[in-house]
Amino acid sequence: MSKKFMVLALAVVSAAFFALPAMASAQEIHLEPAEAFSVAGSGGELRGEGEPTITCTTTGGTGKYDTGSTTTGTATLDFTGCHTSVFGFTASCNTSGAASGTITSSGAFHLITISSGVPGVLLTTTPTTIICAGISNIAVTGNVIGTITSPKCGESSKVLTLSFTATGTVQNHLTYTGTKYDLLSKTGSGENKTSSLVSTGGVTNTQANSGKLNCT
Repeated sequence: MSKKFMVLALAVVSAAFFALPAMASAQEIHLEPAEAFSVAGSGGELRGEGEPTITCTTTGGTGKYDTGSTTTGTATLDFTGCHTSVFGFTASCNTSGAASGTITSSGAFHLITISSGVPGVLLTTTPTTIICAGISNIAVTGNVIGTITSPKCGESSKVLTLSFTATGTVQNHLTYTGTKYDLLSKTGSGENKTSSLVSTGGVTNTQANSGKLNCT
């Protein structure tokens, strides 16, 4: 059995975070003011079809918006306590150079509208390689779409709360402006396969001052 997994990226996710094509600008949303933020969460799951799940216990990191932007930026995330179970044995997972059990990822994020009145975030991860003891390296690429559960459109808060959900190994939100955005993972020399990220307790981005989520 191949050992493929997806990365957390999250929440993100937080995120590894993420870039968005210019064509999507018609449905972007804005946090005003948008400031540098810290990331925190209780971890999550990295799922791959027919494969053991990678579980991480905590999420941390930092992020910032691009100069002059209230919708797009970059972030670095550290997922800690990461491990998987293979044939009854627990294997620690990490990225190269990171401590045992720590997966570090970075990338860009873009605030978007998932559907009418529902704010979200599109995360596009920098290619990340995960190393789990006794398993071939796992290469993770692609995108994850999550929901902003708080604040609601038109409301203000210092804390942006994100939720990443999936049905099995398929992310619940996959399309934006008619384009499919998928998270992919490949173990060793195997093929890329759809994977999913689930934030078990949510992910928060906290900035110094309250920002209003403008979805119009």
